[in-house]
Amino acid sequence: MPDDRAPAPGTEDDRSASAGDVIAAEILALLEPMRFAEAIDEPERLECFRLRYRAVLEMQMAAAVEFPGGLETDEFDASAIHILGVDETRPIATSRIILPLPGRPLPVEAAFGLRLSDAGGVVEIGRVVVDPGYRGDGHSVFMGLTARGWLSMRARGYATAIGATPRRLIALFEALGITVTVLGEPRNYWGEERYPILCDSRPAIPRLERAWLADRSRDQ
Repeated sequence: MPDDRAPAPGTEDDRSASAGDVIAAEILALLEPMRFAEAIDEPERLECFRLRYRAVLEMQMAAAVEFPGGLETDEFDASAIHILGVDETRPIATSRIILPLPGRPLPVEAAFGLRLSDAGGVVEIGRVVVDPGYRGDGHSVFMGLTARGWLSMRARGYATAIGATPRRLIALFEALGITVTVLGEPRNYWGEERYPILCDSRPAIPRLERAWLADRSRDQ
């Protein structure tokens, strides 16, 4: 659907978003040999679903017997954009982006009684999973997912996302400089108490540039 809230060309928001594109690409380059990209075929999408399945078991959301194929999927996956992070050949992280469709609320909207996507300009980011072995490295894998997600959103004309997250991650987003608007009271959603949020990453761009591109600047 058309994005009637995309930054107008030449405006400050447009310049900020364009700077974010450059920074996201730089972050992905700094994280190599880890790679973050859109899943391009069924085998890659299945890797995303397997990572989600393992997260479901880890959070004790359901028993393994409920997932005979070892995959966690739902009706939104067929049309979603799936991000897959790999370290060499090992899948280590995933997330998904759901674009708005006329007359169909996004999953978070349906779960929390919201309607934001009708006006256009907002996508949903969710099903964020990082392998337990990659969670203690200063959030770099999370930032890889975020950078690739940003580029995937921007390629389709979006710069704002909604999601549902536990309180602890709201603090992380805000520490990175991302503007977070809590849209309602928490509910049990995908295994734990989560808040519906609206995120605008554009205010975080200067801070991300300082924090994540400092090494590159020192090397020049």
